[in-house]
Amino acid sequence: MTRDLTPYFLVVPFSALITGLFNLGEFVPWPLAILIGATWGILVCLVAQRIRHRRAEDTLIAFAAAGFAFAGCGGLMAILLLKGALNSTSLTGEALEQMFLPSIPYYIAVNSILEILIIPLILYVAWRPGRRRIVIVAAAALYFAMRVWTYIAFVPARIGWADSDHSTQPLTPAERTQAFDDLMLNDPRWILLLVMFGLLLLAALLRPAERDVQQ
Repeated sequence: MTRDLTPYFLVVPFSALITGLFNLGEFVPWPLAILIGATWGILVCLVAQRIRHRRAEDTLIAFAAAGFAFAGCGGLMAILLLKGALNSTSLTGEALEQMFLPSIPYYIAVNSILEILIIPLILYVAWRPGRRRIVIVAAAALYFAMRVWTYIAFVPARIGWADSDHSTQPLTPAERTQAFDDLMLNDPRWILLLVMFGLLLLAALLRPAERDVQQ
């Protein structure tokens, strides 16, 4: 039976751009980074072929939903915390920096697992005809768009702010406003993440196509 190669055309570009260009591109030349990312995408597809059955599909959906929930709720909490802190007239730039920095490894951990493993695997394993596939591809496409937006807009702004010097003196109103803008605290991505979470909850309720379920 001829194998449908369509998942490769989704997984490989996803990995080439997100894992390769945006992650490895900081350490190696861009063409090599993209090549390594694409190679990783092919390896993920080969692994997915081995585990492509109903139990793996359901497990990946659960892991992806949990990841979106952690990222979305964590994002909302971080925004509320930082906004609340900026209302304080005694807040220093150093204190604000120390509030912000713990969120960086948290998001690196959650999104690395999602973008390197879970999303590429689920795109292949769940590639069966039916409504469940449509919902999963929609969630993955939304996640892909959000990650590109993150690497282009949010990462340079927030890391740039964290790398700059911060005073131990209370921030002036103008400095608090500037910090609000630099940290992009009107960030709506937590809403997108909760939409993805909802899509995967819906996917969990939809049965995959019976044909090839055990493949």
